[in-house]
Amino acid sequence: MRRSKAALRRAPTVVALACMACTAMAQQQATPVTSLPSVTVTGTLPNQLEAVPGSSAVVTTQQLEAEIPYSIREALQGVPGLHVVGEDAFGLNLNIGIRGLDPRRTSRTLLLEDGMPIHLAPYSDPTAHYHTPLERLQRIEVIKGSGQIVHGPQTVGGVINFVTRPVPRSFMGKVDFSVGTHDFSRASASVGSGGDRGGWLVEAAQRQGDGSRDHSRHRIRDVSLKGELDLTDRQSLRVKLGYYEEESSFGEAGLDQARFDDNPFGNAFRNDVFELERTAVQVVHTLNFSDTSRLATQVYYQKTDRASYRQLDAIVEADVDGGEAEKEREELRADEVGSDGAGTVAGCPAGIDYSVPGGFEQFASLCGNQMRPRQYEFYGIEPRLEMEHNAFGLRSELVTGVRLHRERINRKRYNGASPTARENSPGTGLRDEFDIETDAVAAYVQNTVYAGNWSFTPGVRYERYEQDNRITQDEFAPVVPSVNTSQTNSEVLPGFGVTWFGLPNTTLFAGIHRGIAPPRPDANLPPGDEDLQKVDPELSTNIEIGVRSAPMRGVQVEATLFEIDFKNQIVPGYSVGQGQTFANAGRSTNRGLELASRIDFGRLQGRANNVYLAASYTNLFTAKFDSELQTPDFAPGDDETTVFTDARGNRLPYAPRHLLSASIGYEHGSRWDARLGLTHVSEQYTDALNTRAPAADGQSGVIPSFTTFNASVNYRLEEQGVTLYLSAANLFDKTYLVSRVNGAFAGAPRQIFAGARIRF
Repeated sequence: MRRSKAALRRAPTVVALACMACTAMAQQQATPVTSLPSVTVTGTLPNQLEAVPGSSAVVTTQQLEAEIPYSIREALQGVPGLHVVGEDAFGLNLNIGIRGLDPRRTSRTLLLEDGMPIHLAPYSDPTAHYHTPLERLQRIEVIKGSGQIVHGPQTVGGVINFVTRPVPRSFMGKVDFSVGTHDFSRASASVGSGGDRGGWLVEAAQRQGDGSRDHSRHRIRDVSLKGELDLTDRQSLRVKLGYYEEESSFGEAGLDQARFDDNPFGNAFRNDVFELERTAVQVVHTLNFSDTSRLATQVYYQKTDRASYRQLDAIVEADVDGGEAEKEREELRADEVGSDGAGTVAGCPAGIDYSVPGGFEQFASLCGNQMRPRQYEFYGIEPRLEMEHNAFGLRSELVTGVRLHRERINRKRYNGASPTARENSPGTGLRDEFDIETDAVAAYVQNTVYAGNWSFTPGVRYERYEQDNRITQDEFAPVVPSVNTSQTNSEVLPGFGVTWFGLPNTTLFAGIHRGIAPPRPDANLPPGDEDLQKVDPELSTNIEIGVRSAPMRGVQVEATLFEIDFKNQIVPGYSVGQGQTFANAGRSTNRGLELASRIDFGRLQGRANNVYLAASYTNLFTAKFDSELQTPDFAPGDDETTVFTDARGNRLPYAPRHLLSASIGYEHGSRWDARLGLTHVSEQYTDALNTRAPAADGQSGVIPSFTTFNASVNYRLEEQGVTLYLSAANLFDKTYLVSRVNGAFAGAPRQIFAGARIRF
């Protein structure tokens, strides 16, 4: 471990030498070719997709303005291959599964904002509790093919890059405000200016409203400052500062089945609170050696404080501390509810529905809560060289880079004596505390070679990371303070893509690449027992073949066949003192077909007014376990045994066979447009055993198929720079089930909102 840490400390020197080498290579480039495509650390896709070696999609500014999505879920649901699960009305907790992979908190998909990672901790805790607000988006880029290996580390599914609006070079401003049902309101404003040498842009937004369930208020505030300066004719500097905060009275606990059947939008957890505060800095220095070579160096930093306070529902967890904390809680409960509270020391009375009139007020004070305050911090540097060259007499485009990345996490868990308890409340006990550090080095090189109507894109990525998990407190399994465990993993991830564009406006593509998903140290690196520490990263082999074409004016089509061979799948294993741990077991295979098309009849017929049809469809015809899940069942002091879960051939959880998004619209020149769309999601299983009957706790059982409709209308007053809009999500107010993680969740009810967008 000392040797690996020393290597990491020497890494900045290695990066500096690599940059010097890149500079020398670029300066030796003698033969100009053509200007580089717009593949930079801000965007992940070029403006032209002909030579992209894999399937991809772009949600454009025009689409965002025409569809007026209520949340990021509506903005992405038209991208083929994406299953976006909405467990709250605002889409705050982003759950995206690509091609049948687990959508829970988007942990199998790399999320970027202007090329910068935005997960809580990309290596150690790749969960999505933040995404770029809609108010700041210019476009959304999605990459699912082999071209994604220049990004990392989460590459088993794909990459989603949220691209924000650029800095203006002349004065501009915009104000956008809207109101709607469920006490929804939104206001955003942006102003910026600039000149020949640079510019600046300030953006601010606030949105608030009621969530899917009763008593689940949300409020989001977001502020961003961007600046751009041309240092010389060949050098530029871009700086972005961001601050985001969320306060939601909406926890992560769903309903048990009885409560869901009684009222899908009821809320027995009125004291649940989620708070998040995020600060981020991104600096990008670009040095253009020539029209065909440039070095872009990105430095980034993100700090996130998040805390959740979850009201207990049935049982207060007992502390292993001689019972002192529990005795104090019993006394507090007795003081709150009087002598009638005797005999309820186990926690909330079983079978009480707190959503009924009087039930909550009478019994809620008997319940405790669980607190989860956590801090996440990461920073890194990534120089990337992009250049065109004529090696071997063929036009080529090279992308190569190195990234140093470090993460720090502090995770605490408290148990409180009442639903509204906080860390410093009487009777609160610290359950456990973990300090996690991750040091990572990544390097990649990808070269696209053009030969006639062909392009060939070989590439390779190297990932090496060291994870440390130090436990300083554990009430349930007392250990020696500051027990520390570590593990180091390294993987070589190759990829190869090929395209053929010998037909007019048509590209055939195929690709294969290796994907990786590092294990989470908090769950998969338990301190104390070295025999139980090693958990290898999940690996995938991703293959696809497809075609994208615009055979005639006004017609666009794309079709892709894909396969994901997933191995080393991490599944629940044994239980030790600090909770559930995990182990490598099982394999799975995902195969399917993606289709996307749009027909603009106005463009097809050369008319100013346009009727259009757009659709995307995913058929995930295979999403199955290929082996029995073999997990060790171990309790301290007992012999280890192996448990076989007979899941071979069963369908993967949260992997619907059919996903469909379709819309019909009309554009009346530049004056107004209207659109009606639908989204269909077929039946889903929620566990490896494919249980159909709902469990009493609501956490397993089939999720029936559902179809929802949405609509939008824009009317533009061109002379005044004003656009009036009206939008509706779940137009017919369908009640449907979307998730059973931690209980049953209903999809968002009908949401209608209207507003105005003013540009000046």
